[in-house]
Amino acid sequence: MSHLRASPLRASLALLAGLSLACGDSDAPSASSSPAPAPAPATTPAPTAPQPGVDPLAGKTTRQICEDNGLAMIKWSYEQLNTDFRSLCCGADGIQDDPVCELDWPFSDVPPCDAYDFMRNHIYARYGYPFKDPRFVQEFGTKDWYQKRDDFNAAWLSPVASKNVETLKKLKADKVACMD
Repeated sequence: MSHLRASPLRASLALLAGLSLACGDSDAPSASSSPAPAPAPATTPAPTAPQPGVDPLAGKTTRQICEDNGLAMIKWSYEQLNTDFRSLCCGADGIQDDPVCELDWPFSDVPPCDAYDFMRNHIYARYGYPFKDPRFVQEFGTKDWYQKRDDFNAAWLSPVASKNVETLKKLKADKVACMD
């Protein structure tokens, strides 16, 4: 007899179909009405920013993001990273086995103030900024992930990345936790 028993899903669907027929549906067309016109195709506005292929976080795991300060500062605010780096990055899907989880973020010692320039430009490098300053050409030009974009547009930066760029400029200008 088990072959005659309906699955719970089929029984539910049959009940719903029966209720629809019994109760009627005021929005459904009657059998004598003409078919409804096809809906107009939806129009979507053209994207302005970020441009296709410019999302540095696309396809990256939490571990990959946490291993790279530039990517981390595209995903999270500087303040979040500064106060919650361990909870954001040092879990099972992050870098839990990395010794950096035992250190302060972003620096475990007092860095030179231009360290903020390198952090800021790391964000830009992830978006393909075409550096002219020899320090940054040397720093990022040899990275296998760096793809120079002559058509670079600052509008491609995520809102978090843009805010972090401004934060890093201010930290350097105010000489916060750094030395010249």
